[in-house]
Amino acid sequence: MNERLTQMRAKLEREQQQRSKNSLDQVENFIRLQAYMGGDILMPEMHAWPISPDLGVLLIRLVEATAYDSVIEFGSGVSTLILAHALHKTAARQQRTPAPFLSVEHLEQYRDQTAAQLQQAGLRDRVDLCLTPLKPYQAENGNTYPYYTIQTALQQLARQRFDNARVLVLVDGPPAATGPQARYPALPLLLDSFPASTQFDILTNDYMRDDERAIVALWEAECHKRMRPCAKQEYTKMEKQACLLQIEGQVA
Repeated sequence: MNERLTQMRAKLEREQQQRSKNSLDQVENFIRLQAYMGGDILMPEMHAWPISPDLGVLLIRLVEATAYDSVIEFGSGVSTLILAHALHKTAARQQRTPAPFLSVEHLEQYRDQTAAQLQQAGLRDRVDLCLTPLKPYQAENGNTYPYYTIQTALQQLARQRFDNARVLVLVDGPPAATGPQARYPALPLLLDSFPASTQFDILTNDYMRDDERAIVALWEAECHKRMRPCAKQEYTKMEKQACLLQIEGQVA
């Protein structure tokens, strides 16, 4: 009995240490975010439903390191503000036009909230913030998913860019409560809308959930089926965990 109590106590202590470390990590990353965004932009709260600060820092690092031709976001929020600012900041530094940024949201309340945050930061015109309902999407795997009706918007965005474009995609919606593997349609919609030469960096949030891990596994299988080489990078030490799936474009 004493040995069991000792083990339980040790487990609780480890969990407490991990929670304390995570809290410190998020505070440090929030400070980094606010410093990057500047004194004129008031960062919204980043706990519970919004993305965690560590994911926000990762988004900035991706944008700063890669000259993306387009950025797409499924599910708007604080991430929209961060991405818009990062795209504007890097483009200004490199003296070029910022990449087009499409963000989709199915709830008017959150669309309006994101729009207000962008307006306050002077970035509202930098984002195509699209309000779209969730409607049944029939996938080739035989399943039907409630998903954003964005085929036309994606096709229009694809026509703006040249071949061999590289696109950053953040998948952070719709909510898991929408249904099993609710975020799966993102990949087939992207592959069907853009030229086969397009490269995708698809960043999935909430990767600590079994559902998101299953979705990424399905995406890998879909890439294999379409002969699109891909590589996966997992960020398991982040608060909500994340996964970056990099998909190569087909060479003509």
